[in-house]
Amino acid sequence: SPGFPVIFRYSQWKQDAYDARLAETPQELEAILAPLAAAGVDAFHASTRRYWLPEFEDSDLNLAGWTKKLTGRPAITVGSVGLNGEFLKAFQGQGAELGSIDNLLDRMERDEFDLVAVGRALLQDPNWAAKVLAGRFDELAPYEPASIQTLS
Repeated sequence: SPGFPVIFRYSQWKQDAYDARLAETPQELEAILAPLAAAGVDAFHASTRRYWLPEFEDSDLNLAGWTKKLTGRPAITVGSVGLNGEFLKAFQGQGAELGSIDNLLDRMERDEFDLVAVGRALLQDPNWAAKVLAGRFDELAPYEPASIQTLS
């Protein structure tokens, strides 16, 4: 869009209804996203709880991957990046162990999505991205629930 990008964030799941879905098939998802792309959305931020899970049967693509495939627009993925634990457990006072990002990098190299959003890992360590880029994985720490208090 002229002047500034329009990024539309959406998710298949809803608070307190994690099995709720906007679309059960790629065709249903396209019916939702195509009008938004035609209206001028420049990129889509496809929110999931675990980026590595396939969105639909018979395909390894995640929600961001399907979004990019269906719209031709850049897509942002998110969901437990760099961690093994479910994000909901953070609100129950539980942490999350570190997870590999090899699968994430493989997917980016395959052009499944264009950007990656990082949540809890970045709350735990504001220098997370710099450490990952420098290959300093040994300096990363597991997510501790106390880090969410840094938002207050």
